[in-house]
Amino acid sequence: MEIGAVLTSTEMDGCAPAADWSRWILQGRAPHSGAGSGPGPGPELQAAEDVAQLASLGVSNVALTLEWARLEPRPRRYDTQKIERLTNTLNDARSKGLTVWGCLVDGTLPGWFHDDDGGFGDDHNQNLVWPRHVDWIGEHFGDLVDGWIPQREPIRWALRRFLLAKAPPGSTNSAAATKGVDDALKADGQASRLLAGTQPVAAFHTVRRVDGLVDNIKAAPKARWLRALMNDSWQRAVTEGDLRESFDRVIVQLRSGIVVDADGQWLPHPASGPEMAIADLRAVSETLATTPIVAAGDLADVKDSGRSRPDHLRYLLDHVAEAGRDLNVIGWWQTSPIDGYHWERGFELHPGLIDRSRNESPTAEILKSAKPDVD
Repeated sequence: MEIGAVLTSTEMDGCAPAADWSRWILQGRAPHSGAGSGPGPGPELQAAEDVAQLASLGVSNVALTLEWARLEPRPRRYDTQKIERLTNTLNDARSKGLTVWGCLVDGTLPGWFHDDDGGFGDDHNQNLVWPRHVDWIGEHFGDLVDGWIPQREPIRWALRRFLLAKAPPGSTNSAAATKGVDDALKADGQASRLLAGTQPVAAFHTVRRVDGLVDNIKAAPKARWLRALMNDSWQRAVTEGDLRESFDRVIVQLRSGIVVDADGQWLPHPASGPEMAIADLRAVSETLATTPIVAAGDLADVKDSGRSRPDHLRYLLDHVAEAGRDLNVIGWWQTSPIDGYHWERGFELHPGLIDRSRNESPTAEILKSAKPDVD
C-alpha cells in the first residue's frame, strides 16, 4: 500500500502576504498565521528536516504546494528567492527517494487573481491567466516533480468561498456556489490538459456523507442539493463528463459527515467515524471503477485522548488495505501530518502525527507500521 503525506504551504509556512487569505486575516476573519508550523532552523533547512522525518515514518509519496501567491505575488512579477527555495525543497525531497507531487492550488489564490479580478469565475482568468500560470509552473518545475495535483479539494473551497462565507469573498449564495463549483471543475480540466503527458496528473476531491435532518421534510431537498454539488458533481465529471480520462488517479479526502437542517445549516453527523469513512471510500471507488484511488485523511476531528487517535488511524489503514484487495484503492495519504496553521481555527487544532517541536506522537508509530509496498 502506498503511503503518502500532504504538506500544505499555508499550514507549514504561514499565509503568503500576497494570498487572498492574507486579506481575510487583515479583515479579522481568521487568526494570524505567523510562521505556520515553525519556528524552525530556517525555511530551507526546516523543509529538508520535515521531509526526512516523514520519510522515516515510511512515507513514500509527498505532495508539496507550489503556492501561486508566493511565486507570483504580482501579475507577471516572480519572486526569484521563493522559486529558488522551492526548487531546493523539491530536490531535497526527491533526494530522499520520495515521489514528489506538485500541487498548484491548496486553499489560497493570489489576491490579485481572486479578490481583484474575479478568480476562476472570470473568463479572462479561466481561459488565459490560469492556463498561462499552469504552463509557467510546468516549465519551471516539471523536471523536479513526479506528478501533478492541479487543485486540492476545489469543490470544498468553492463551497467555503461562495456558500459558507468561510473564505474570501465570503458569500452565502447558492447560485454563486453552483457556479463556483462549475468554475473549479473547469479549471481542473484546463490544468489536466496542459500537464498531461509530462507526469501523472491527480484529481484531489472531498468525499463527505450528507444527510437531511431526520423527519424534517424541508431538510431533505437541501441535503440532496448539497450532496449533488459536493460529491456527485465531480464524480459525474470524472466518470462521464468533461473530465473523463483526464486524470491518472483520484485522491479522495475522507471528511466527517454532516446533517443538513431545514435552513441549510450544517450539523455534525451522529454516525461520523472511521466506519462511515471507509463505507464512503468503498462507494466512491465503485463509482470510479477502474480509476486508481488514494484515500486521504487527517485526525482533526478525532479526540486526542488515550488510544483514540492511534486506533482510529489503525482502523483506516487496515480497511484501506482491505479495500485495495477488491477495489482499485492503492494507498493512504496523511493530510496535516505536522501541526501547523489551520485556516479559521489557527493553532488550536493539533491533528499532526508530529507536533510543532517535531516530536512524534504515538499515532506516528501506526503510520510507520503500515506496509508501503503494493503487492
